[in-house]
Amino acid sequence: MTVALAIAFVPSLFAFDLEGKVKVEPPYPEPSLLPVDEKYVADCGPHKISSRLKISPDGGVANAVVQLEGDFSTLREMPLQGDFVLDQIDCEFKPHLALVPQGAAVSILNSDGFLHNVRAFDEKAEMLFNDAMPKKGQVLKKRFDRPGRIIVRCGLHHWMHAFVIVQEHPFYAVTNEKGYFKISSIPQGTYTLRVWHEELGEAEKEINSQTNSLILTYSSRR
Repeated sequence: MTVALAIAFVPSLFAFDLEGKVKVEPPYPEPSLLPVDEKYVADCGPHKISSRLKISPDGGVANAVVQLEGDFSTLREMPLQGDFVLDQIDCEFKPHLALVPQGAAVSILNSDGFLHNVRAFDEKAEMLFNDAMPKKGQVLKKRFDRPGRIIVRCGLHHWMHAFVIVQEHPFYAVTNEKGYFKISSIPQGTYTLRVWHEELGEAEKEINSQTNSLILTYSSRR
């Protein structure tokens, strides 16, 4: 499958903004239906639509992570205060993908009226925590100190998963439901633009503040 990332840059004397869109070429894949175990159907319904790959009518890819890699050593530390929430609603994690500053705490909620078992794993599949959340309205606070991708799963409901992307600097974005993203106020310089999607894989391209436009393509086996 070939994915195209179209990017436009808005330059200034001191910084530039990056806007773009992640797209997949037609024919567009259909959403996958995930079966629900019979014992959970009463709470969760007979099936769930997979969050792994969501495509808009014009081929935009949701939930792709776009980040810059380069020298950001002169930047101030990011503020850690904020409303960083990962909820469990109708047997799904929402949002499916959350950006969180390094060192910030995330409030994991249970908005369902039944038991969930929240487990988090780093990129080496090391378990970071494993907590039962049996009560509606229960809140679990977890701090994430290392940058990278954290996958969060429910140990009871096999289809439930989400990602917490722990940022080491502000220059990250997640594509919206139409595949668009924007990163603002990037310092002048040369960077590696990296795109990651859980189903489509990774791609990268060197960019700088003088770039007017480019198209980044990559192929990934599903």
